[in-house]
Amino acid sequence: AAPAVGFAAGETFMNGQSYYGQPTSQASAARVVDIASSAPINIAYGETVTFRSGGQQFSWTFNGLGGRAVDVVKIAPAGFPAKPLAVYVGRDPQTRR
Repeated sequence: AAPAVGFAAGETFMNGQSYYGQPTSQASAARVVDIASSAPINIAYGETVTFRSGGQQFSWTFNGLGGRAVDVVKIAPAGFPAKPLAVYVGRDPQTRR
């Protein structure tokens, strides 16, 4: 089951999906990031990352709008002990800008 995630108004498409991607299973994660010891990170569009903090974890696939930064606090499930952490998502290779 996907974790409950509350997105801020104006940060979802009309279908309710987040601009930043979607929660996913940990099995598909390409890497694990410890929130407590991380500096801002760069990831490729479509990459799946598992975030850990205080014994909790969640995974996210960054396949929404490419070429944007997102704070992990915006995508973390309710109750996840997150601190601000910028994730810089690369551009979607399918789009031309």
